[in-house]
Amino acid sequence: MCWAVPSVVTKIEGGIAWVDPGDGVERPAVIGIDESALQPGDLVMVHAGVIIAKVDLATLKESMEMWKQMARELAASTGEDPEAAAKIIEEEMWRVLKIAEEAKSGRREAIKELA
Repeated sequence: MCWAVPSVVTKIEGGIAWVDPGDGVERPAVIGIDESALQPGDLVMVHAGVIIAKVDLATLKESMEMWKQMARELAASTGEDPEAAAKIIEEEMWRVLKIAEEAKSGRREAIKELA
């Protein structure tokens, strides 16, 4: 199974974005989304050398309640503590948001912490 790799856009040149997955090595990636929506510093998901999504921090924050509710429902259906499940999701979401914000502010090596 192949996974998308979170990376930071470092520069954009005619349909190609140079991205850093957190190891300091810039790699070319074909822009598979609206190029006008990208700028250096953006966090993106890259799969097979193609940018497939821009990670929007505001959307991640907004979706946290949805993820927590799904965790509650799943936990309740399996006899586990719904609030404990929601807390785990919330803690992980905040961890991901913190790393994404650090990467966007210039600490690109933070991306490696998402693995």
